[in-house]
Amino acid sequence: MGAISPEVRRRLIGGAIVLFWLVMLGVLLHREMGGRGVLLRRPAVSTPPRAGESWLGVLVGGQRIGTLHLLTQPGERDGSPGATMRLDLRLRVRVLDTPAELRLAGSIWRAQAAPFAAFEVRASSGGHTVQAEGTVEKGLLSGVLHSGGETIPVQARVGRLLEGDDALLGLVPGAGLAPGQDATFESLDPFTLQPAPAHARCVREERLWVGGEAVPTRVVEVTVGKASVTAWLDPGGAVVQAETPFGLTLRRFGREEVLAPPGSSDAPDLLAALRVAPAGRRPQRGAHRMVARITGVPVADLPTDDTQTLASGGSLLVVSPPLRRAASTSSAHTLPPGDLTSALGCNALVQCDNAAIKAQAARIVGAERDVWARALLINTWVHANLEKKAVLSVPSALDVLASREGDCTEHTVLFTALARAASVPTRMAAGLVWSEELQAFGYHAWPEVFAGRWTWTDPTLGQPIADATHVKLATGGIEDWRGLVAFLGRIRIEVVEIE
Repeated sequence: MGAISPEVRRRLIGGAIVLFWLVMLGVLLHREMGGRGVLLRRPAVSTPPRAGESWLGVLVGGQRIGTLHLLTQPGERDGSPGATMRLDLRLRVRVLDTPAELRLAGSIWRAQAAPFAAFEVRASSGGHTVQAEGTVEKGLLSGVLHSGGETIPVQARVGRLLEGDDALLGLVPGAGLAPGQDATFESLDPFTLQPAPAHARCVREERLWVGGEAVPTRVVEVTVGKASVTAWLDPGGAVVQAETPFGLTLRRFGREEVLAPPGSSDAPDLLAALRVAPAGRRPQRGAHRMVARITGVPVADLPTDDTQTLASGGSLLVVSPPLRRAASTSSAHTLPPGDLTSALGCNALVQCDNAAIKAQAARIVGAERDVWARALLINTWVHANLEKKAVLSVPSALDVLASREGDCTEHTVLFTALARAASVPTRMAAGLVWSEELQAFGYHAWPEVFAGRWTWTDPTLGQPIADATHVKLATGGIEDWRGLVAFLGRIRIEVVEIE
């Protein structure tokens, strides 16, 4: 694939980040679960890769929701020695009692003696599929993303991803640490996708039962940026069990045991597992003002804007304006040029410059000239025309337009593409919202539009103005939501006032 201009690269960076996440998921899991651990130092001589195979169960709250099969096969490509690492991840969960499935399958071939890799990966859930393939060489990821019948080129700088002995790929160090010992080494922060120092500490020795056998392990706690992983390493350095920062556990099983179907009736409800039950007053859908005390995470890390601000005493204040005052089209209130470009930009998953997206946007807004009125028309259309259905896949506006189904992420991505195609400045938000079904706050996504001020809207819930039970944790594009994981399992909410 030929080089692309800096302008196009910036426009497609969102797709590159998503593509990179798909690849990194496979590689990181393989390094953590199937390899021999990550060396703390770069070896003097590159050693040939070894064949290996692992079967793991994926658990949430002690219940198995899926399987992970990892396979390493040494082999040459174009005369160069290396190894192919294959991954097949299958998850089956429920979302508000509706079964949902996800499959992530792919491979990455890594050269033994050069910083080069070639990959292909496919994520699918129901009828939704995103596929990617490409290479990583000299710090540059180059590839294509297939979604909604379109093929989109993507590029992204990934730095020293393949240098040394994968020191930037692993969250779990080698087996050389004894209880009480610690070490600092270079790794990759999975939330920022940037190189970052990792700190590992061996806290104790423990025996785990695996397939009827007591396996001696060393328990190692590893912190990279805001991510923390606890791993149980066998004497050879392979991971027997790992607990992730978002409630997911990976555990070694025998092949027959892990392939036994868990049964959809036994699958846990994913939203229920991630819900945040509040203390204090009970919220209600449609509230126009909420004051909440946030604990477990620094409240200063939360984004603020015209709707969400910090109140006295460090509490969070969310005020949903009345519809008639939600936006002002006064020319005195405008976005800076850089922010406007971003709020109208298209990328690999928000294909607002695609002919089908532009045509649908034109049909929705018709001759309407007012920016806020256009946003309301698009909100109404998206809410009315998308079937509310759980989809565990990478959202693409083109795919959603074709399938006409999805959850909050699909609603938000399609709204954003249609709005930007209609010249409505839009950005995406992710966070929490009160759910009557869960009787708790659940993770959610919604769009924000600018028409004199940033205003939250929610096509999933059919709200022209998002109510005050929304708590924003991240804003921007999908590529900016990676930090959302840092809040999972940590954030606590006490509702002080609700109106």
